[in-house]
Amino acid sequence: MTKTAKILQIKSKIKPHFLSIPSLEDFDYQEVERIDIDSIINQSNISLYCLEFSQKIAIFVETNPNINLYQFPFFYQAQYDYAQRLIAVTFEDLSKIAQEVEKPKKLVIIYSVGRCGSTLLNSIFNQIKNTVSFSEPGVYDQLVIMRQWDGSNDPEISQLVENCTKLLCRSFLSYTQVIKFRSYGIELADLILKQFPEAKIIFLYRDAKSWIKSAFRASLGDIPNNIDSLLEIEKEASQISPLVANYQHNKSLSYVKILTLAWLSVMERYLSLETQFPSSIAVRFKTLKTSPKQTILELLKYCDLPITNLHQVLKVLEKDSQANTVLSKANLNKQEVELTTKDLKEIRETLKKSLTIVTPDFIVPNTLYLK
Repeated sequence: MTKTAKILQIKSKIKPHFLSIPSLEDFDYQEVERIDIDSIINQSNISLYCLEFSQKIAIFVETNPNINLYQFPFFYQAQYDYAQRLIAVTFEDLSKIAQEVEKPKKLVIIYSVGRCGSTLLNSIFNQIKNTVSFSEPGVYDQLVIMRQWDGSNDPEISQLVENCTKLLCRSFLSYTQVIKFRSYGIELADLILKQFPEAKIIFLYRDAKSWIKSAFRASLGDIPNNIDSLLEIEKEASQISPLVANYQHNKSLSYVKILTLAWLSVMERYLSLETQFPSSIAVRFKTLKTSPKQTILELLKYCDLPITNLHQVLKVLEKDSQANTVLSKANLNKQEVELTTKDLKEIRETLKKSLTIVTPDFIVPNTLYLK
């Protein structure tokens, strides 16, 4: 039976916020026609944008073939900015298409706590010959949110992880392919490892105190400080952080506690992942910042990537990897942030809930040490 797709004409773009997770609701659109999926699916300028679980459809965006989406700081934002039309495919047909696509043979996954150099690393990988790096594809954010913490829908989510990854990578099967997740993407790590056991795994992290200060700066002054805003943040964090979702309390959590639990969730998930995949490599932000060249060389060596254009690769270090976004250094450096004595106490008290990571400067296994 022929696999068909709906073509959705974009009337206007109405995404509420730069950092919001991709959704069909980012667009005002109308359906204009149906086409044969096979006539479009192999076009490299058509890429998977988001999933709509309520309708059981996947949304692809078509962009100008001359636009290189992979060279932008955030893949999902470039897709949105340059989308010319949308293509809707049912989950059933998505699975059929994916069955006809090979799995990527050289896959690198970048997990991180966020705010620790992952966007820089994404830019570096995109300078390497025969390598492409995807910075935060939105489908994985949605899969984290849709996954039940008790694992009850793992078979469905696991299949979607495989399908989405194969279709995301389909145009670059001869390349080394890198996928950089948002911090909470690590909540899918066990399913990704199951589907792609040969993948290389890089984990970037930094200590809780400096991470929380950086998160404060990234809020651009919009720090929740009343009950309603804190409850809203807690609700959103509960969708992506099991420690926030399962935290026992009888009043709203403070912003510092929510951030600490979110950081701790990622760190604990990496510890769990590392026991299953001990050949991963972890890099502290401090190491990347103080010894960038050595760190990059070690990471490229770990990924079995030849270095033929090192001078060009290292030029990335001279630039702001998030330039022209709301998270640019120019914007963040305007934010003056200091943690109070109360904040520091709350961080320490929250970490006491962990059985392993009891200090804010905890060092995870497989951390890279440079001589």
